[in-house]
Amino acid sequence: MSAAQAGDERARDRIVAAYLPLVYNVVGRALEGHADVDDVVQETMLGVCRGLPQLREPERLRSWVVAIALNKVRTSRGQQWSARPRPLDDLAGDADPGADFEGLTILRLGLSGQRRETVEATRWLGSEDRELLSLWWLEAAGRLTREELATALDLEPQHAAVRVQRVKTQLETARTVVRALAADPRCAELAVAASAWDGRPAALWRKRLARHVRDCSRCLANAADLVPAEQLLVGLALVPLPAAPPLSAPLPHAAASNSAARRIGGHAARKTLAWKPVVAATAVGMVAAGGVVAYAQARTTAPVNAPLTVSAASRTAATARSSPAAAPTRTSAAAAAAHPAPPSAGLPASSTLTQRLTVTQLRLPAALHYLEPGYNDLAQWTRVAVATSPGGTVRVAWPAADGVHVTALTPALARSGADTVVPGTQEVGGLVAHNDGFALLTRVPDSNKWGDTAAALIRYRGSSAVFTDRLTGAASNDSSPGLAGQLAWNGSRYGAYFVVHGAGGPADGHYGDKLVYASADGTRQSGGWDWGCSHNEGIALYPEASGPFTSLCFDDWRSGLLVSTGIGAPDEAPVVQREQCWAGYCGGAFPDSTGAIARSASGVYATAFASRGAVAAVKNSQDSSGRGWTVAPRWSTHQVALAVLSNGSTPTGKPVYLTDDPGTDHVNVHIASYGKNRFLVSWESVSNASCASGTCTGRFSGTHLRLIDTAGHFLTPDAVAPAHISGDIAVLPTGDLVWAFTAATPDYRTPLTGSPSTTTLSLARLRLVGS
Repeated sequence: MSAAQAGDERARDRIVAAYLPLVYNVVGRALEGHADVDDVVQETMLGVCRGLPQLREPERLRSWVVAIALNKVRTSRGQQWSARPRPLDDLAGDADPGADFEGLTILRLGLSGQRRETVEATRWLGSEDRELLSLWWLEAAGRLTREELATALDLEPQHAAVRVQRVKTQLETARTVVRALAADPRCAELAVAASAWDGRPAALWRKRLARHVRDCSRCLANAADLVPAEQLLVGLALVPLPAAPPLSAPLPHAAASNSAARRIGGHAARKTLAWKPVVAATAVGMVAAGGVVAYAQARTTAPVNAPLTVSAASRTAATARSSPAAAPTRTSAAAAAAHPAPPSAGLPASSTLTQRLTVTQLRLPAALHYLEPGYNDLAQWTRVAVATSPGGTVRVAWPAADGVHVTALTPALARSGADTVVPGTQEVGGLVAHNDGFALLTRVPDSNKWGDTAAALIRYRGSSAVFTDRLTGAASNDSSPGLAGQLAWNGSRYGAYFVVHGAGGPADGHYGDKLVYASADGTRQSGGWDWGCSHNEGIALYPEASGPFTSLCFDDWRSGLLVSTGIGAPDEAPVVQREQCWAGYCGGAFPDSTGAIARSASGVYATAFASRGAVAAVKNSQDSSGRGWTVAPRWSTHQVALAVLSNGSTPTGKPVYLTDDPGTDHVNVHIASYGKNRFLVSWESVSNASCASGTCTGRFSGTHLRLIDTAGHFLTPDAVAPAHISGDIAVLPTGDLVWAFTAATPDYRTPLTGSPSTTTLSLARLRLVGS
């Protein structure tokens, strides 16, 4: 960006090439595919390039580009036109389908069913509504954020939300009209109401016909199965630019084009100006205030959201030390959900993680205390869970003073309505997102000898509670003062895995773990266990289609990370890695800071975790039970280890260490599946570490993101971000990864006093590139 503002023509070319498809879609939909679309697109891009040097806030580039496009659209509207949509059969037979943008959308994206109906319904909106629709459409598809939409319209976010809701309501009304008109046979009363209609969609006729549809049970029944438009637009691809003619083809108006190029000067004078009409004639090039960029050949999609400032750190897989320079970038939206484009569209396979990252800001209605005292009172991030539904919508769960809040987001990570507050709850122990709501593993008030809370599984449909299942209590002689848990769903049952505290019975006063299965309606299922790993404060869980869920635990009695699938406190459980543990501490709570487990699309299980290694591990001869172990750690600091498991329960070989830096502690380790045979691993680095009793103090030096294969070999240089990951990493249906964090730098040098809060949460999105 800075290079483009300084006059670098190639940098300017790249910006124009990246934003051209976005502008084409904004203008095309706002102008209903009118012949002026080509001129308006060209004028917009010329305005962008001319104004780049004066842009004072480069981070708002996208909203600035869209604002220019809207201004050009409004100017163009000074001319009145009336263009009747052409039949799709005619469009399919033409080399250039003409001016109807809705027809182009349907034809070029191969839309059918409700997606096609939604596109057709947009023809029934008025011109002013279409302008806002063109932006909301891109927001719902993941191409714009709500903040960028509001900025482009020069509106406050609240006002923009009101206007967007109005347009969405009108679009849904238009969809019911489209469905009613398409019914065979058509409602007789509707046929009478439409007897004077000339067959051309228009806002006035939408209102007239909607009056009948709203009061007609037959017409409403035809529309009963309509899915909300924003769900249909999830990841919908941009309408592609027309294919370019051969580069050797003669260009009309060549003299005028070259003259214009000379006026603009420099690099442009050596290339050819795009000829009019740009889209209809499939132009080859376009002058961009000193640079020429390919119009019809540009295939990069427009960036999404604000950039996450990170730095690409080239390194070997054996070290985490670096001093990278920041390299702000933006990435594009996910591929279409129903008709996906190639995952790499818009970004080359060689792109760095830095280039695939974007961030969206989420305003919270209550304070989130994002740091809390952990083991030895060192700062520990408050867990914020992110989960995605099968339909692509996203839920974010975070704790507040009035209970756990669950925020609904669109696939573009824009807020979708008010939070659902689950009253009286504490801690996010796990979250499952459903198309119609969510399930939450949390803690609720309880009465027991310790004054602890109880673990609970709570299901919501919409904003209403469906069931609450208390998972601990007097009947099972247990409580749950802290979950450090996981909640998983395999499509038919839940698995809730969490820490328990003995409150009576043989385990009175002791800490362990509990795994409970429940059906979709909350009915308890067989399997699981009441007591598992000793002093377990680290849990990982993966849902299997049938049988026991895959699970891991840290056990301080048997000293290490163990497989605990289907086994309650085994004497000899499969061992992933022996670790020296300190009275219930093996490196931190698993969902928060120790590690996680993931399964790739090809079926490979991998766990990444914070490990101090072991130079020696022997049975503790003084333990009469024969279960205790004595472990001599390899390091005083924690390094990042990766272990592969076969069929979820059998470790394959020894762990591979992704870091080997004794002077740096590594915490808050996460892993998530990325594509078919790759994993994203993340961790925080704490430099100048000084360690005692299993924990280390030092200076936070960034969060590392590394892409690896199943053998632990790194595939891209690390991205190092001045941020963190506050909980689970969610995998969207498109393969993109999403996680939450707070834009704050933790102080790991001294114990935490107090608990800082924020009302802004950040959501990072990592674009899937490759398969």
